[in-house]
Amino acid sequence: MKTKFTMAAGYALLASILIISFNGLGQSLASSGFETDDHDPDHKYDEEYDDNDRRLAMTMDPAYVEECGSCHMAYPAMLLPEQSWRKIMAGLEDHFGDNAELDATTRHEIEDYLVRESARVSYRKLFRNLGDARPLRITELPYFVHEHDEIPARFVAGNDRVKSLSQCSACHHDAERGRFDEDDVVIPGFGRWDD
Repeated sequence: MKTKFTMAAGYALLASILIISFNGLGQSLASSGFETDDHDPDHKYDEEYDDNDRRLAMTMDPAYVEECGSCHMAYPAMLLPEQSWRKIMAGLEDHFGDNAELDATTRHEIEDYLVRESARVSYRKLFRNLGDARPLRITELPYFVHEHDEIPARFVAGNDRVKSLSQCSACHHDAERGRFDEDDVVIPGFGRWDD
């Protein structure tokens, strides 16, 4: 009788441990792939792609890296909707105040790449709440604004090592590879950002 009771108690204890462990594992897995945000109770900015998608999206077109990456970070195509890329590529003669015109063949190659990659693997949460708007700047996307609204201006515009929120790679060291995890943000001159 004592052995049966001890075995039953042991099984009950083991079952309890497993339940608690699996519950903790489930919560850990859920939180590792999806960002939660106390300021976003409706989950309108939930993550919808994973590292495999990101890795595929980061197969950069050599012409894009050479032509666009020579003046600024070669922004991952997944950061803007395809209509935005089309507008940007159609206006290269006045590209944010600079002339970035390309020969027709190169322009078409880069535009095709950006549109194809944006449509295939987009950073979908960035595009929520856009309606019909197709901004030309990543910094104008509602999600981007939401994620950066608490950062003091002195950390960005007042910081000679950052200067603008468009300089993603200044604080997100893996930005060119499509990684923007807020746990890895280090603001030059100020250190790790923790909101």
